[in-house]
Amino acid sequence: MADKKKIIGLSALVVGGILFMAWLAGLLHFGKIAPGLTPLKGPPPQGRVLVVQETEIPRELEVMGAVISPTLSQVSSQVPGRVTKIWVEAGSRVKAGDPLVSLSAAEFQARLSQAQAQLHQAAADYKRYQFLLKEGAVSPQEFGAVEARYKTAQAMVAEAATLKGYTVVRAPAAGVVAERRTAVGDLAQPGQALTSLYDPDRLQIEAEVNDNYRDQVKIGEAAQVSVPAVKFEAHLAIAEIFPISAPGSRTFKVRTGRLQNPALVPGMFARLMLPLGHSRGILIPQAAVKTVGQLTMVQIAADQTAQLRQVKLGRQIGGQVEVLAGLKAGDRIMVPGK
Repeated sequence: MADKKKIIGLSALVVGGILFMAWLAGLLHFGKIAPGLTPLKGPPPQGRVLVVQETEIPRELEVMGAVISPTLSQVSSQVPGRVTKIWVEAGSRVKAGDPLVSLSAAEFQARLSQAQAQLHQAAADYKRYQFLLKEGAVSPQEFGAVEARYKTAQAMVAEAATLKGYTVVRAPAAGVVAERRTAVGDLAQPGQALTSLYDPDRLQIEAEVNDNYRDQVKIGEAAQVSVPAVKFEAHLAIAEIFPISAPGSRTFKVRTGRLQNPALVPGMFARLMLPLGHSRGILIPQAAVKTVGQLTMVQIAADQTAQLRQVKLGRQIGGQVEVLAGLKAGDRIMVPGK
């Protein structure tokens, strides 16, 4: 009796092991799609048969970047003074020479007035000594000293006028005000940035690329650029590749050519698809791919029937998709439609 129970138990164990191995091999489905080929029930699917072929596929590297302004300039005062008026706001468009910020000018006006008074006296002396020199009443040395004082007074007036002119901070070039960094009543110091300007016609995209791709990124090659915030897309040539790498991130910078879009502003997030050459691979129509749960499948045509095969997909290129695994050249797949 005991021997009989042992035989029954051993038989059950063997059968269970066989069933478990069959499940691992994909022979038992239990309501799930098994790996490999899965027969389809019902009539043959409608569509055309496509013979899979290898083709040249462009390779690209997606990197993140930003809109930059290489001409972004910090505008500062050249003389100290209290801010009395601000002529612009962030986003204002200005021409070269337009006023941006005014500073208190009382002290500089006083200097100018004093210099002008001294010049008036020096000019009178100079004119009088010219007459006396002709009459022989003064020596050439005496006239030379008066002439020197006159020229010095002229220079002092010019200098005082220049300093007074600095109390109005003006745009060095045409552009857009990126930021206003002062307010009425603030004390401005020489070299202190009061506003910043950028040229909207000279914007670029800058991105950092891993050092491993340095030999594959070339100046002049077109990169696909997108700025999602304003739905901007374009193909721009790589204009600059920085020769140095960042020690911490082991990346190097690239910049595109100029952008032409008034909606773009410095700092916007951007994506670049950098061309890295070509390699052989498999592309199939997007319409041939079926999604079953979380799996991507294609229909393999065989003997007037079709069977599902799981595939691993890569990038979408136009209306096609790259197949990384699951298909080989010569396979026949079904594509819906005529």
